[in-house]
Amino acid sequence: MTAAGQEPGGIPRPARIAVMPAFNEAATIEDVLDDLYPRVDRLVIVNDGSVDDTGRIVDAWAAGRERVTVIHFPANRGLSAALRAGWDEVRAMLARGEVSADDVAFSIDADGQHEPSALDGMIEHLVRNSYDCVIGKRNMSYHTPYKVVGNGVMTLIGRVSGWTKFHDIESGYRVFRIGPLLEAQEYYRGYKYSETVEVAVILARLGYRVDNSYGIEIPVARTRTRLYDAAVDAVCMPLSWYRLACWRDLPKGARGRYALIVPAVVAGLAAVVLVMMLTHAFYLGDDSAHSYAHVWYLSESLFEHGEWPMHVSQLENGDAVMFPYGFIPWVPDAILRPVLGDWVVTLSMVAGVVFLLVAMCRFRPALRNPLLFALVLLNPLLWNGVTQFQLATVWAFAFFFLAGAAFERGRMVAAGGLLVASFASHPMMGLAACGLYGVWELVRARTVPWRFVAVTCAAGAVASPAFYLMFETPLIREAGTWRLLTSGVDNLRRLTLVGAPLAIAQFAPWVLARHRWFAGAAAGATAAILVVLPPSGLWEQSQPRFEAYLAEHPIDPAGHYRVMLKNNHEDGMVEFLKKGAVLANEFFTESERRQKFPSIESYTCFLATKEIDHVVIHHEYLARYRRSELGMLDQMVAANQAQLEFEGADGTRAYLVHPPAAAKKASISDCHL
Repeated sequence: MTAAGQEPGGIPRPARIAVMPAFNEAATIEDVLDDLYPRVDRLVIVNDGSVDDTGRIVDAWAAGRERVTVIHFPANRGLSAALRAGWDEVRAMLARGEVSADDVAFSIDADGQHEPSALDGMIEHLVRNSYDCVIGKRNMSYHTPYKVVGNGVMTLIGRVSGWTKFHDIESGYRVFRIGPLLEAQEYYRGYKYSETVEVAVILARLGYRVDNSYGIEIPVARTRTRLYDAAVDAVCMPLSWYRLACWRDLPKGARGRYALIVPAVVAGLAAVVLVMMLTHAFYLGDDSAHSYAHVWYLSESLFEHGEWPMHVSQLENGDAVMFPYGFIPWVPDAILRPVLGDWVVTLSMVAGVVFLLVAMCRFRPALRNPLLFALVLLNPLLWNGVTQFQLATVWAFAFFFLAGAAFERGRMVAAGGLLVASFASHPMMGLAACGLYGVWELVRARTVPWRFVAVTCAAGAVASPAFYLMFETPLIREAGTWRLLTSGVDNLRRLTLVGAPLAIAQFAPWVLARHRWFAGAAAGATAAILVVLPPSGLWEQSQPRFEAYLAEHPIDPAGHYRVMLKNNHEDGMVEFLKKGAVLANEFFTESERRQKFPSIESYTCFLATKEIDHVVIHHEYLARYRRSELGMLDQMVAANQAQLEFEGADGTRAYLVHPPAAAKKASISDCHL
């Protein structure tokens, strides 16, 4: 029902429902009720376990008044609980048809601090401007500077949490449309005095029109809030935003603690991993040394020699290209390296992961739901890629997500520019992401996305130097078709970083309805991957691997070195580079040729063709390939084609080799490796 009559100015008058929580207010409550009652259509009084005469006074006053409901708590439960009970009674009135969703509800203190007449102006302001909620902006001049500053801090937290321009979020002067208020009640839990700020944040985040500019004078200058209460409110505001984000798209029956705990735990663990990575100046991952080496070389070339290198003279006997991929982020890293050292590469990896996640949510806003975001984070191949240090891939996918977002918003030039950045980061993975997206759109819309194809082609043309340099990498010529094909197929598993967000966002309602099952399965898969391929770089530290050898045998400037270590201990190769060594290989696994050699002929052919004259083998590498490579070297020593020049206390060995000239072939593929 809506009460008959009009607000000033001819505006239809909505019904007014007041909720009054009261705790030990015997001295003031009757006068406040007498003043309030003629101004409202319905009144709900909640006696919050008062131990004075408040309960008796309320019951006596309410006797014979039909528009009054009294609720008694047997013990004090706090303001938030009292208000919730009052709003629940308003919900029951709405269900019975006694009020409508457009009517107005408000809470009012029983101590006389809230002036009932001031609420008239607030309601008129709400109705006239079609607001869903009006929060009075109190004149704080009656308070001490300490209280004014504290209120400002709390309001700032409210602004961030609610993403709305609040001025006085802790004000108890509030009027609401019943519909929005009751929707907000679904998402707040309230503790002590937090109901006031929580509901304000939730209403703003729900998209309702909330105004906090209406000026209010305070007739009674007193406050019961303590520093502890302020701390509670400060915590509850962001928590209410988080709770809303987790629960909003879930059925009411699924809005439990699980839906709150899982995203927080997953995000917390992800943050721990990234922080642990930042503690390493040189992070030890399967693919990390490649980036550290290229950034070091580029930085040295720019700042020590004043030149822009097209090749890395110390890799692949000088044939390695400077940018097989990774123009972004290697160039910015190299510029900052004189200030931050090797750690700049670690920083760019962590920044790239954060950039990737932010760009992903820009591309698919549905993933801002914490549960869906947690499922993306539980992709086992995401953390496999992060802990393996797939730096260029992470940046390529981040730029792709931004490009996709720009394309879907009709910003074609921006989309093309961002795709150029993606290709500059990693040509193959950037292009593969575009291909996956194109196929996805083809299946989804059942039509070829020609505009996206055109934008991709244009971006590819602009980024053609990146593709050219990738194909100029010596490995492309040497690895053979089958090895390149299998390597390419293996790398396509990284596309789950693109495919998972697409699928999760597309089928969000179905996924959310089964979020427990998906979260459990994804967590199990992630744990299994990390057990099989443990991220040892998180707890291992980079260290000199060949200090003893290099002390006895300074680098031969004319020599070509084969330096072999465990896959994630390639900081030893960088150690050689920084001493001036020329390596006969790049950092790609296919170029390093970690393998069992089929015969002494194929091994000597390999050494001769790659012009290797120093083979240095770390003891950890020998643990796996002792019978193969060490056996070949021992045969060469017996044939006077090599000599042992170093044997360390830990088992590390180094050989000076001179395979017969006849073993050299036209290309590495002739060695039948």
